[in-house]
Amino acid sequence: MPAKAKAKTKIISAPERVFELKNKLEDFDYMGQNAMVNMHWTSDQFWDAEYFGFLTLLNAKSPKDRPIDPAIMWKQYQEKG
Repeated sequence: MPAKAKAKTKIISAPERVFELKNKLEDFDYMGQNAMVNMHWTSDQFWDAEYFGFLTLLNAKSPKDRPIDPAIMWKQYQEKG
C-alpha cells in the first residue's frame, strides 16, 4: 500500500490573517452596498436578511444564462445544420 501523503498546511502569520479577515469583512460590506444600490434595499432589510437566502438571491441567473434541456439544444443544433 502506498503511504499517505501528509496534507501540507500553510502557516500564515497573524498580520496576514488580520489582512484576510479585513478583506472578507470588506467583501461583505460591498455585498450589502450592492443590495442597497441595485435592489433598493434599506440597511435594515439587508442586516435582517437571512444570509444563505440572500446569497441564493444574489446568485440567481437570468433565463438566458440558465442551462437548457439537452433535447432542446440538440433540436436547435439540428435545425442550424
